[in-house]
Amino acid sequence: MMLRVSLGLALLLTFTFTFAGCLSFPGTGGPTLKEEIDAVILTPPLDQVHWGILVVDPERGRVLYSRNSHRKFVPASNMKLLSTATALSRLGPEYRFRTEIWGVGTLDRPTGALEGDLVLRPSGDPTFSRRFYPSAEAPFDSLAQGLWRSGVRSVSGSLIVDASPWDSTTVPGSWMIGNLPSRSAATGSALAIGEGELEVEVTSGPQVGSPAQARWWPGTDLGFFSVDLVTVHPDSSLSREVFYHPESRRLLLEGKIPQGAVDTLSIAQRDPAGVALSALRRALELQGISIQGGTQVVWSPGKPLGPGACVSGRVLEALESAEEPSEARSLGPMLPDCPGSTRMSEISSPPMSEIVKAILEPSQNWMTEQLVHALGLELGLEGSWSEGFRVQAEFLTQVVGVDSLDIHFRDGSGLAAYNLVTPRALVRVLEYMQNSPHGALFRSALAEPGEENSTLSRRLTGLEGQLFAKTGTISHVNSLSGYLVLQGGRPLIFSILTNGSGLPSSTVRRGIDQVVRALLRH
Repeated sequence: MMLRVSLGLALLLTFTFTFAGCLSFPGTGGPTLKEEIDAVILTPPLDQVHWGILVVDPERGRVLYSRNSHRKFVPASNMKLLSTATALSRLGPEYRFRTEIWGVGTLDRPTGALEGDLVLRPSGDPTFSRRFYPSAEAPFDSLAQGLWRSGVRSVSGSLIVDASPWDSTTVPGSWMIGNLPSRSAATGSALAIGEGELEVEVTSGPQVGSPAQARWWPGTDLGFFSVDLVTVHPDSSLSREVFYHPESRRLLLEGKIPQGAVDTLSIAQRDPAGVALSALRRALELQGISIQGGTQVVWSPGKPLGPGACVSGRVLEALESAEEPSEARSLGPMLPDCPGSTRMSEISSPPMSEIVKAILEPSQNWMTEQLVHALGLELGLEGSWSEGFRVQAEFLTQVVGVDSLDIHFRDGSGLAAYNLVTPRALVRVLEYMQNSPHGALFRSALAEPGEENSTLSRRLTGLEGQLFAKTGTISHVNSLSGYLVLQGGRPLIFSILTNGSGLPSSTVRRGIDQVVRALLRH
C-alpha cells in the first residue's frame, strides 16, 4: 500500500515508499531487521514503552520497518525539525533579521541634538548572544555606534521599542509552570538578548550571616532581578530557589550559600524586552548618547510615536487592510511616512543557515520559538505562535505533503507535552528536505556523533559522518529522527518516537540507539 499524504495533494505529491511488509535483508541467515528491532523494543522493560518507528530506503523506494508510524506521538524536540524546515524553505538560507533605529523628530547637526524620539523597530532577532557575537550586548554596541555616526549625541524624547507587530504573549499556555524559571523555558520577545537567559554568578559573603554578592549578564538594573542569599557555615549545603513575581515581572533568587563558595546558574529572564531595552540604553550612554525622556516598550498598535504623525504597529495595520500579506509587505518600511523620520542605525543577523544549525545541533528552545514568531511576522499577519503555526501547517501540508491529521502544534521547540506528530510525518519532512536545494545544508545542521556541543556528542560513537539526527527529551518522551548513511553512501531516513516510558531517559535512549545500530547490519 502507499503511505497516506494530504488528500489535496494526492495527485501532485506521491509518497514513493512502497510498503513491502517491512523488507529486510538477512544476508547470512541471521535475524532479519524486524526480528532485531523487535528483540529490542519487545524485551522488558522497553516492552512497556509506546514505540512509533518508520525506517525507509528512499533510493530503493522501500519501507524497511514500520511500527505505529501512522499514530500520533508527543515528539519532544523533534518538533524543531518542522520549524527549521519551514524557515529554511520559506525564508531561505540567506534570510537575515534586521533591527533598525529611526529618529522621529528634528536633528540639529551642529549639536547632535535630536528633538524627538528614537524608535527601534525589532524583528525578533534570535542571534543577540555569545553564540554569535563576542557578548550579548555587542549588537547594541554596533547600533549605538551607528547612531553616533549618524550625528546623534542627545535625545530630548524617549527610546521606544515598537513591538506592536509582535504578540505580547510571553509563553505558550501549554508550558508547565515548573518549567518557567529554567533556561529551557526562556521567554520570547520582539527584542531580546542573551537567548532570553540571565547568567548569574553568586559569591558568598566574607563571614557567616553576611549577604552574598552577585553579578549577572546581560546586566540589568535591580528592577528586573534581585538576589537575597545569605552566607552559611562552609560545611553547609548550597540551597537556592528562583521565584518569579508575575505582577511586577521580577525575578528573585533566594537561598543559602556556604562561606567561600561561588555558584553559577542560568535562569529565564521573564521580561526580555525590558532587559534588552535596559541594555540598549546603557550601550547608547557608553557611546556618549544621552536619553532624556526614558524608555518604553509599545505593544498596542495605533499608539502615537514621536512628535510626528506616525503611530506604532503600522506594518500590522497595513497587513490587516491588505487583501494579501505580500501586498502589505510591499508597502515598505514602517516609518517613512512619519514627518521628519530617518533611519539612523541598523544591524543584520547572521544568515538563516547559521541560525538553523545553532538550533538543531544543541536543541535550542528559545531560538526556535523566536523562529516561529518570525514566520508569522514575515509570512502571516503578526509575530505570534498562532500565525507561525498557520504558516508551518500550510507549508507542511500543501507543499511537503504531510497529512494535516498527522501534526498538532502547541509550541515550536517541543517543550510542550501537547504537541503531536506521527513518525511518517517526520520521515516525509526529512525526505522532502533531502531532495530540496537546501538538503545538504539541512543535513549538516543536524547533530552528529562526536560533534562538540551537539546533543549526540556522547551518543552512537563510531557513527561519525554517518548519522545526522535530531534528538528529543522531555518527561517520559524520547525521540530520534534523521538520516543514516550506509556504507557506499546510500541514505536511510528514520523516525523513532517513544512515549509513556516511565523509565529513565538513559534506558530508553539505549534502546533507541540499539535500533539505529541494527539498521547498519541490514
